[in-house]
Amino acid sequence: MNRLLKIRNLEIGFESKKGKSVRLHHSLNFELTKGQFISILGPNGAGKSTFLRTILAYQKALSGDVYYGESLLADLTVKELAKEVAIVLTDKIEESFLTVYEIVSTGRYPFSGFTGRLTEADKIFISEALELVGMNSFLNRYFNQLSDGERQKVMIARAIAQDTALIFLDEPVAFIDAPSKIEIMELLTMLSHEHQKGILIATHDLEAALRYSDELWLLGIDGEVNKGDPKELLNNGVINKFFDKDNIVLNKEKIRFEKRSIN
Repeated sequence: MNRLLKIRNLEIGFESKKGKSVRLHHSLNFELTKGQFISILGPNGAGKSTFLRTILAYQKALSGDVYYGESLLADLTVKELAKEVAIVLTDKIEESFLTVYEIVSTGRYPFSGFTGRLTEADKIFISEALELVGMNSFLNRYFNQLSDGERQKVMIARAIAQDTALIFLDEPVAFIDAPSKIEIMELLTMLSHEHQKGILIATHDLEAALRYSDELWLLGIDGEVNKGDPKELLNNGVINKFFDKDNIVLNKEKIRFEKRSIN
């Protein structure tokens, strides 16, 4: 089956300090299939990170279901989930004294035995992942010696080495220079379209999402939800509805925000 992720009637939010549930979105229904590159977009505070944490079981859904393949998320153990989806977050790696090879090798942990020793098969996965992201000549470099763009490639290589059908990324091109941003987005596109990975990213980078995504999932501040082809959502004004604010509007031709002209 080509469907990798199914979200049905999902309600997301959090508990306030008073112990009451605060709902951000309800009736979320999405699907992600093999070879599809999807971006989650929305203004600050719309719940993109909450959504990602919820479908990864980092926090509990208020209601609804998430399926990986035919398996209900609630029935999966942490190790079983790690065989379904690899995650690239914005968290800083504390073990920055590790080498590139050592960091990428941690992607094989869900499959290693009690000893944690790498098998020959594990080493092949690691080598191929480094080759795919163009970092095979950096394997003995220390992580803390790399640029931000190079570090992100290493983290993506770790996800590739995990050999899952799905890869989720939170703000994969944040704080990265323009050339590296293009490299990362091209890399993710290649993984989805050529290697048939299901790629899901949460991002603030509207231009990159519009250019590279097969589909957008839009989350609004007041619970609005929409999804569809990027060009269609742009041309029919849906993107403007979600992102225009006061006198700052999205110029659909230039794909940039500008101050509203007053005639």
